[in-house]
Amino acid sequence: MLFCSTFSTYGDTTKFQVILKPLPSVLMTDIIQSAIDSCAQQGGGSIVFTKGTYLSGSIQLKSNITLHLEASALLQGSDKYSDYRNDAFLFGKDITNITIEGKGIIDGVDCYNPRGEEGFRGPHCIRLINSMNISIKGITIKNSANYAIYCRYCSNATIDSVVIRGGHDGLHTRFGKNFKVTACDFRTGDDAFAGNDNQDILVTDCKINTSCNGFRMGCYNFTVKHCKIWGPGEYAHKIRGQKKMPAAFVHFSPRDENPQLKSGNWLIQDITIDSVEYVYLYNYENGLWQTGQVATSITFDSIRANGILKAFDITGDSALQFGLTILNSSFSFREGSIDTAKSVERTVFASPAFFNAKNFNKIEIHNVTFTKTGMFPILNINSGNDLLLDRVAFNTGNNSVPFLFDKIKEIKKTDLTFDFYKPKVNQ
Repeated sequence: MLFCSTFSTYGDTTKFQVILKPLPSVLMTDIIQSAIDSCAQQGGGSIVFTKGTYLSGSIQLKSNITLHLEASALLQGSDKYSDYRNDAFLFGKDITNITIEGKGIIDGVDCYNPRGEEGFRGPHCIRLINSMNISIKGITIKNSANYAIYCRYCSNATIDSVVIRGGHDGLHTRFGKNFKVTACDFRTGDDAFAGNDNQDILVTDCKINTSCNGFRMGCYNFTVKHCKIWGPGEYAHKIRGQKKMPAAFVHFSPRDENPQLKSGNWLIQDITIDSVEYVYLYNYENGLWQTGQVATSITFDSIRANGILKAFDITGDSALQFGLTILNSSFSFREGSIDTAKSVERTVFASPAFFNAKNFNKIEIHNVTFTKTGMFPILNINSGNDLLLDRVAFNTGNNSVPFLFDKIKEIKKTDLTFDFYKPKVNQ
């Protein structure tokens, strides 16, 4: 018997359940799909994958369905792209109340598609379009042939305790609303989190390691708290073939997506960043995939960034809509490194300074320490309305000017400290 179905009664509700059994080395696509269809015909229910390996091509998800992968259950994708439809392993469109849970594994086997993106990318592992009330909990996704979780025009999603290993982007959301990501461990070959035109995304208590960017994000109301971000990546970027991690945070608003939302009301709080090239990149003039809509208000609070090459590199829009607040943080250059980089992802750096910014409305820096030895200034800030430095410490290792300011309407400096530099009176 390939699967059995049961009715379980809980109070006034009856839940339909299908229990699957594995068939080693047999493509089980039709069997798994039949189980899902049976549940859907009963108004919903759960499909339980018991211990073993389930080889499959594309699976069509439906409303009110739960896929439960027991511990030691492996849902393994076919290595033939012809076994997939909708460019996805698990696919759902216009569905609601979908759950994928358990301690099992979904393996995309890096399925190769010679006609895919960049000449090799295969199906996304989980791809959802125009769907809502999504729960993905506890599972491990590995070797995704494209994005591990790809949601477009989706809302009300919870991603909890999910592990991602290898593949490309971890969670990619476009035009999404109300996503909550908690206690996840993403170690990816491409961006760990990415997406544009999102609203109300919360990421907490996550571990993030990648050979690309931690967050390549466009979002209004975006909160990231209590996370650890570190490089180099454990899984190489499949195009560049390298493991360095370019940035913890990058603005993302690709013009070809016709973005409608400005990014703003960001709170990045209680984050440890280690061995990443740059903390935050934003270039509205010519940054890669950054020129669709502007970024406005960004706050970094209680950031501990060590072993980095640059802290911030910012080029805002000519209307000066960008605002940045940095609180209670420290940023330290990677000891022993020689910073020779002049650009990253088409963003050309304004100067060798540790922190570059131009075209902004207001930048506030409170209770922050910057450490980078050498003759170059740590801060190079120009072309803005207001700049406030309050209780800022500069550790340069020599008696050189630690900052350069130009074309700023109002500058306020209080309680600045220096390890060697002796500022002139009224400087």
